[in-house]
Amino acid sequence: MTRRDLLATAAVTAFAANTGAGALSAAPADRKIYVLVHGAWHGGWCWRYVQERLEAAGHRVFAPSLTGLGDRVHLRNPDVNLSTHVTDIVNLFEFEDLRDVILVGHSYAGHVVSWVADKVKDRISHVVYLDAVLPTDGKAFLPPGVGESRVGVSKDGYLMEVSTMEFLGIPAGHPLYDWVESKLVEHPLPTLMETVVYENDGPAGLPKTFVRCTQNERMASGAADPVFAMADADPEWAYVTLDTGHDLMVTAPQETAEILLGIN
Repeated sequence: MTRRDLLATAAVTAFAANTGAGALSAAPADRKIYVLVHGAWHGGWCWRYVQERLEAAGHRVFAPSLTGLGDRVHLRNPDVNLSTHVTDIVNLFEFEDLRDVILVGHSYAGHVVSWVADKVKDRISHVVYLDAVLPTDGKAFLPPGVGESRVGVSKDGYLMEVSTMEFLGIPAGHPLYDWVESKLVEHPLPTLMETVVYENDGPAGLPKTFVRCTQNERMASGAADPVFAMADADPEWAYVTLDTGHDLMVTAPQETAEILLGIN
C-alpha cells in the first residue's frame, strides 16, 4: 500500500470514529469506487449524506459538481451543454485513473452517465440510475421544439428556472428543506437540448440497476412505469423501488447508501 493509500485509509477511519460509524467494513481489496453524478439544479453537495455513509464503509467516493452547477456555478455560460457534463465525468475518470467504477446518476444525470458509459465502458463495472431519465440514442432530453420554446422565457436566454421543492419530493418541514432550497441554481437549458449520439452502444453490455422513487409525481399518479417492463425483459437490468420522493439522496440517504453498497 502506498503512503497515499495509507493516508486515505487513516482519514476514513478517523471519519468513522468521529461519526460513530465504527470500524471500516471494507478491506482494501474489497474497496469499491463510486462516482455520484447529480441531476439538474443540484451540485455535488446533494450527495453529502450518502457519501459519508459510503466512505464510512471504507469505499472511495467522488461527487463532483457539473460545470455551471453547485460550487462550479460561476462557470455557467450559454455554451455549457450535455457534452460539457459528459466531459466533466470522463475527465474525472482520466485524471483520477479510475477503473472498475460504480457510476451513479440521478434524474437528468441518467443522460450524463449513459453517454459517459459509451465513452469509457471498460472502466465501469456497473451503472446505477436513481429515479433517472433514460436517454434514447439520436434524441435529446427534451422533445423537438420544447427546448426552443423555453429559451424565450429562460433567464439570460439559456437558464432554466429552479425546480419546486414539491417536484423534488422534499416536504415542507423536512430538516434539510432549507439547506437544499438555498443551494439549488438555474440549470443550463442547452444540456437538455443536445442530441445523444452513441459510438459504442451507450451502456449496453454493462450491468445496470434502476431505482424508482415511488413517491415521485409520475408514480404517485398511479401511472405505469415503462422502465419496469424494460428491466423485466432485459437480464442486464435490475429494478428496485424506494418509498420516498425524487431527491432520494436527501430524503432517504441511509436506504440509498444501502442499495449502492449492495451493488458489486
